Amino acid sequence: MRFFNLDLHISVIADIKYIFEKLGHSVDSWCISGHSWVFGKKPDSVEIVNQHTWRDINEQMINDFCDKYEEVLEQYDGFIVTHTPCFSLLYERFRKPIIVVASTRYEDPFSQDVMKWAKFNRYLQDKIDNNIIIPVANNKYDARYTSLFTERDWQVIPSLCEYTNSDYFGNESPRESFLYSSRLSLPDTIKNLTPKEDALPRGYTWEQLASFKGVVHIPYNASTMSIFEQYTANIPLFFPTYEFMKELREKYYRNGVLSELSWNQVFKYPSYSILGTIPDPNDYANNNAMMEWVKDADFYDEKNMPFLQYFNSFEELEERLQSTDVNEISHKMRAHNEERRRQVYEKWQTLLEQLEC
Repeated sequence: MRFFNLDLHISVIADIKYIFEKLGHSVDSWCISGHSWVFGKKPDSVEIVNQHTWRDINEQMINDFCDKYEEVLEQYDGFIVTHTPCFSLLYERFRKPIIVVASTRYEDPFSQDVMKWAKFNRYLQDKIDNNIIIPVANNKYDARYTSLFTERDWQVIPSLCEYTNSDYFGNESPRESFLYSSRLSLPDTIKNLTPKEDALPRGYTWEQLASFKGVVHIPYNASTMSIFEQYTANIPLFFPTYEFMKELREKYYRNGVLSELSWNQVFKYPSYSILGTIPDPNDYANNNAMMEWVKDADFYDEKNMPFLQYFNSFEELEERLQSTDVNEISHKMRAHNEERRRQVYEKWQTLLEQLEC
């Protein structure tokens, strides 16, 4: 099958394209992501719906886009949408399968327009019920989030990010320090820990990243492609325990700790609850509610990502960096990644076989 994709997220579609091509299918992607430089590319030039206009997407823009590119889009057997799912509206006219992959809160740019968000939900429900949209999420958090608002099940198929073609150096690591990846400043008393912005310049290679002894994360989101990339490369990864993360978020949710769980916070909209007694994933000022959702974050998904290392304080982190056998951890990750890869490919193969029938 031949698939088309217009995308604002360079990594999610890169992962899917890599897998689909291994399975004998092809994906043509027009990238309008501001992070296309990560892959050494520039954003594609696309008329009508592009990186400058997409937030104003409306029926007229959709019709104009379809008219402009109809001859191109008609050639494809189906479409893939990752970020953001509203792009599925561009393909409704063609009555072909649309694989929608929710990767980071699906409703953007409708978060602050209740009527548009509700209309979009009805559209998704209708297309899912009629087997036009195939709903997928690349992480448990977004599967739960999108299922809540659309009242439809979204299958979880985790990202692999094999496209990096990188692997952990292990005992041959040229660096003695660990990499620190976070928007929160750490006490500079912790030894052998180098902030990412100090160690890796813009345009760094994945091999440079894999040369560190491991990576310490205090994430800004429940799921990030960098964590998928590093796990698949068998790099030992360190995270706060759930209890410590809850403490950190309460103090620093405005300073980079899980600061992108909700588009409300990202765009500085008010924090409010519309779900009644259900912990609302957009009530970002309510730490207890938000942390209920964080239980489904990638870094607490022991089934998909076992062997992550956890610390319950910065003092414990310093001790763990000195005492952890990183080569043993990486060896265990490598063995699990073989099974993880098999499961992901099987899920995509099954989905694609159903589309071909």
